Amino acid sequence: MMNGRLSLGVGGLLGALLLLGANLAQAQVTLLHEFVGGSSDGAGPYYTTPTVDGSKLYGMTYDGGDLDAGTVFAMNTDGTGYGLLHEFSFDGSDGHGPRGSLTLSGSNLYGMTRYGGDSNEGTVFKMNTDGTGFGLLHMFAFGGSAGSYPEGSLTLSGSTLYGMTAAGGTANRGTVFKMNTDGTGFGLLHEFAGEGSDGRSPYGDLTLDGSTLYGMTYQGGDLDRGTVFKMNTDGSGFSLLHEFAGGVSDGNNPYGSLTLSGSTLYGMTQYGGGSGLGTVFAMNTDGTGFGLLHEFAGGVSDGLLPYGSLTLNGSTLYGMTAAGGGSGYGKGSVFAMNTDGTGFGLLHEFAGAVSDGSYPEGSLTLSGSKLYGMTLSGGASDKGTVFSYAIIPEPSTFALIAMGALALLRRRRE
Repeated sequence: MMNGRLSLGVGGLLGALLLLGANLAQAQVTLLHEFVGGSSDGAGPYYTTPTVDGSKLYGMTYDGGDLDAGTVFAMNTDGTGYGLLHEFSFDGSDGHGPRGSLTLSGSNLYGMTRYGGDSNEGTVFKMNTDGTGFGLLHMFAFGGSAGSYPEGSLTLSGSTLYGMTAAGGTANRGTVFKMNTDGTGFGLLHEFAGEGSDGRSPYGDLTLDGSTLYGMTYQGGDLDRGTVFKMNTDGSGFSLLHEFAGGVSDGNNPYGSLTLSGSTLYGMTQYGGGSGLGTVFAMNTDGTGFGLLHEFAGGVSDGLLPYGSLTLNGSTLYGMTAAGGGSGYGKGSVFAMNTDGTGFGLLHEFAGAVSDGSYPEGSLTLSGSKLYGMTLSGGASDKGTVFSYAIIPEPSTFALIAMGALALLRRRRE
């Protein structure tokens, strides 16, 4: 009781603060685009990450376009100016079904499609950022000397592109390749063999540090639960840094890429950990010091089944899970944690329907004070979304909540 007129119980004040905090968190997420498919739009962005360049955002969808074969699109980072740059077709001179992201260099975009080309084994393409100049740089073909079914994105160094395919090579277990940005000089750097001494089936990107490439495979290793590897850019020096074992002390089956900071590699696995629902891990670039930073458990306070990679900003890691963050299986989450494994928390729990996305299967891009991402489903047509998340530093968040609480108390006094 204050001045005989204010009667705001502890429960009422706490409820008001929680409501304010929830509204504040929700306000940090903005839907920039809701895919509808058809001839004028894409649909179903699968295992893809937005590419941001200043105020422009570029991306791909697995479906949509005239033939429902996938698209390349561009838009402003505020959600305006959306348009298709390319609609893939099932013609042998085009790719279709991209499962990865675009690589930007100047006014050129480079990417891959899982299918398409003469043999329908996938392609590497190049185009201008205004949509002109589309052309195939390489068409994958089944056989011992070629890769097939590329998943993930290209890594650019100078005029050389590096990438991986999920199949192909002598053992048909996947490959690492390189080629020039003009399409010449294609060659395999490594052909995965699986079994205990090698990985197989990579579903991610390569991480480049000087003349060393780091990557992961979904399977392979002693228990066939995936690996972390490194190799030189000329194809020499291939070695396994870690063979996943699953269980309470390890992850298994990584579906993404590694994030490098100094001499530390950070990554995620789709399964493993105490609940078998995925992990975040860290290790040194020489293979030592492997440890789990987080074991996903699902439910309203945690995510599960991470697809994609981690985004690093200072000492904070950001990522997404394809499910979790709600009752039952949940519709996915955005999370943050410190690089030492402390401070894990959900930043957003996807709800689907008209006002939100659902089931993100990709990674986040940090630009300025915002994270950009896509979801496989959700939005008005349930065909996926592009969203942004405004990062508000923790002190500012608490300050805003405190200001709101003071305003509430003042209104009660009047």
